[in-house]
Amino acid sequence: PLALVALLLAARVNSAPEDARIGVMTHFAQGWDPALTSLLTEEAIPTVRDELYWAQVEEKPGVFTFPEQYGNYMAALQRSQVSPLIVLSFENPNYDDGDTPHTPEAMDAFARYAVEVLRHYGQQIKAVEIWNEYNGSFCRGPATEDRVGTYLKMLRTTYAAIKHERPDVTVVGGATSGIPLPYWEKLLAGGALTCLDALSVHPYRYDAAPEGLEGEIADLQTLVRKYNGGATRPIWVTEIGWFTKGSEAPGDLAIDDTVQANFLVRAEALLLSADVQRIYWYLLRDEKGPPLGLFHDDEKRTPRPAAQAQATVLRELRQARFVRREDTPDDLYSLLFQRPSGEWVRVLWSLAPRDIPAGSFTRAVDTLGRPLDPAQPLHLTDAPLFVTGPLQGLPSAPPQADTLLADSARDFIGAPDGAPSAWSYGAVPLLSAADGEEQEGEDFTTAAIPLVDDWKSGWTAELLPHLAVTAAEQHPSLTNGAPMAAVRRWRSDYDGTVRIAGHFRCGLQGDGVGVGVTVDGTPQFRRLLGGGHGNPILANFDFTLPVHPGTTVDFAVDPGPGANIDYDATAVAVTIRKETLEPSQP
Repeated sequence: PLALVALLLAARVNSAPEDARIGVMTHFAQGWDPALTSLLTEEAIPTVRDELYWAQVEEKPGVFTFPEQYGNYMAALQRSQVSPLIVLSFENPNYDDGDTPHTPEAMDAFARYAVEVLRHYGQQIKAVEIWNEYNGSFCRGPATEDRVGTYLKMLRTTYAAIKHERPDVTVVGGATSGIPLPYWEKLLAGGALTCLDALSVHPYRYDAAPEGLEGEIADLQTLVRKYNGGATRPIWVTEIGWFTKGSEAPGDLAIDDTVQANFLVRAEALLLSADVQRIYWYLLRDEKGPPLGLFHDDEKRTPRPAAQAQATVLRELRQARFVRREDTPDDLYSLLFQRPSGEWVRVLWSLAPRDIPAGSFTRAVDTLGRPLDPAQPLHLTDAPLFVTGPLQGLPSAPPQADTLLADSARDFIGAPDGAPSAWSYGAVPLLSAADGEEQEGEDFTTAAIPLVDDWKSGWTAELLPHLAVTAAEQHPSLTNGAPMAAVRRWRSDYDGTVRIAGHFRCGLQGDGVGVGVTVDGTPQFRRLLGGGHGNPILANFDFTLPVHPGTTVDFAVDPGPGANIDYDATAVAVTIRKETLEPSQP
């Protein structure tokens, strides 16, 4: 559409080439037509992430040739003034029997390949990423026996070779599926910060909204500071995106084209607010599989609303520096940026609809770049707006005392350090009540055995296979065929009324789970989630009740009536606050 072309060209005209914070993933190395670079030019996208596969560059040991396909797409990017982040990947059948490099010989060969890539393309390549999702499915063979140790060896070898050849090249490491903090802690403890210039992560959250991404980045930076003398390091999000899909069960998130566009803006604004230096949306255009592209894979290269949203972000936030998140109610996001001219621009959205008075702003556009009338009230929804200039009438967060008593994620004890905690973790048996309903019993088995892998840390108990309680999830167990509920227990030291709020959320696979909250052994509620039959996969709770020192509140996940524990991992989030209202039931 002509309107979109005009919007994209305007973004290009107003762009600054030195601002390369936002890019997109492409698959030119997998055969895309280099003519697709015209979309990058129209969209004003300054950088792409793509690959130059080792196996195709070094088909014979020690002989480096670059396929015409690679030359064509790299030349097209150069003509378009689009800077490539090149992922150095994957295995080469000439080394280690085609498995992921794990011997010194193969690692030296991988480093030579990296150097040859830089020599061939020269100054066009200013950043490279070492492998892709090594902690996930893109690692095979003996390297999987010690992913962290093997990756570190390859990273050290390749980093040294690259810096010897091109000290100016930014070497990006990690490229992790998700932000698995235990995996990153092992990398950092092993010395990864000495052989990378930036950390890269892929924080996909296909079944959740973007809010919270900024906290995940902050947690990773906290870990970096632990191993970096209190200093941070650049973080690049080299893949993120949401595919459009319907809802498969009550509580399952449905994402249409509009939601996808809104999520793009909210995610990129939140990541910029967390000081993420690069963000690459996955993907430029659709491929086979879930639709993730900014553009459809059709002859007309039909743009999705996400393409228009991306153009709006690039135009409105080009070179803008994040200043702060303004003090607004929790469900209202006002992220304040400042352009080089000194002009203020806010990215605004509200999870609960509200209005800002008319005449309180100088200029505003919606997610798709359409101007709004300053004479009309500014209607805030979960669709972000870009508001330029001073803004009056923005509601402030209500003043309140420190009422938060407990938070299941914030307070999670991931290692036994002897510190006192109101929380404990374990299991209770699932019993049949007189009315035929099932409920949690009172015999509490403490989960005292540390449970740590590359993805999570938590607790389990002896003789309870698969029992797990982590910061975000609970997985039930069976003992001698009898169901055992996984429990996180809060013990009060407060005398008064509290407000308990949170949710349980299971996946779509498996035969479902039972979830519930009990207070001093008395059930407050119980729900069946998942497993089909019209059951929801999400249960929210929000109620008040009186507590006293010693009151115990259990948040439990059990295998459900089928007593099958496959796919029973269930997300659990709880906050407990002081409350002045009268008690109520959930």
